[in-house]
Amino acid sequence: MKKLPMLLAVGLLATPMAFAQDGPTIEGNVTLASDYSFRGWSQTQRDPAIQGGLDLAFASGFYVGTWGSNVNFGADADGNVASMEWDLYLGWAGEVADGVGLDVSFINFEYPGNREALNYQELAASLSFADFTLGVNYSPEYLAVSDVTFMYPYADYSYALGEFVTLDLHLGFNMADSPGGDFFGTEQGDEYIDYSAAVSFELLGASVSVGLYGTDIDDDGSCGRDCELRPILSLSL
Repeated sequence: MKKLPMLLAVGLLATPMAFAQDGPTIEGNVTLASDYSFRGWSQTQRDPAIQGGLDLAFASGFYVGTWGSNVNFGADADGNVASMEWDLYLGWAGEVADGVGLDVSFINFEYPGNREALNYQELAASLSFADFTLGVNYSPEYLAVSDVTFMYPYADYSYALGEFVTLDLHLGFNMADSPGGDFFGTEQGDEYIDYSAAVSFELLGASVSVGLYGTDIDDDGSCGRDCELRPILSLSL
């Protein structure tokens, strides 16, 4: 995902490459990751991912951007397979009080090809202060299911361990509201928690992240190894 206040998660650490110095700023990023974890759940069946994004930011605080990654959710009942996620987003970020930042955005999740039925949208907002970020994402039709709404409150903490090393902690609460009460197909029903702890550092001009990502889902039959605690390594340029 993406210029998500979340986000991220997920092997999305990237060192921006600036292409413009005056007026709007264009920045790009490319990441190689051993797994693409989104809210604790592997989007690639724990296979490697290549990801990249491009952002256009204005001095007013408004921004637009796009981000993509390979994915693998397996085949649906008709044999259709999603192989790519393509996100489009726009928002505004800026300081609203001394030392307090606000980021609000709209994100469109696209799955090109024969899995377009998975396309959905989210609204996101986050506040950052000191080393903390508190945010929430909302979707009126999560994963394109018309009668399922979704809320994702989360907390991030980023702490500099040195001049070139950073510790990032994440805790998120996935809360769906579905008629059956078992949207995620796990013993947790419509709710589960995801978490991560990662260390990032600079190496030969690249940003390296090594972390542990997982969920509190304890029903192995529902998602198997895709949502269990696992290490993820990413390299960003």
